Amino acid sequence: MAEASVRTIGLPWYDRADYPAIRSLMADPQSLAPTYDLWLMAAQNNESVAQQAGLRVVRVPIRPDAFAQWCAERGLTLDGSARAKFAQSMAASG
Repeated sequence: MAEASVRTIGLPWYDRADYPAIRSLMADPQSLAPTYDLWLMAAQNNESVAQQAGLRVVRVPIRPDAFAQWCAERGLTLDGSARAKFAQSMAASG
């Protein structure tokens, strides 16, 4: 019997240098950790939990300008929902 395919999820991933710009760009900055280090700890924990659940996790870099353009092209608000859609879209296409 063939192994069931592993579900892939995209995890939004930020560079330390971009993090302040990302937070200031978002409509929901309060949903992101106030510092990069706090965000990184939470992101690594989320990644680990997903992997332990059997998911394949793809870290999807979110760059401020590229993400803003992607959202504008789709008429999306720059928020958590758009970040998740972006990450999932990039993970599925990559």
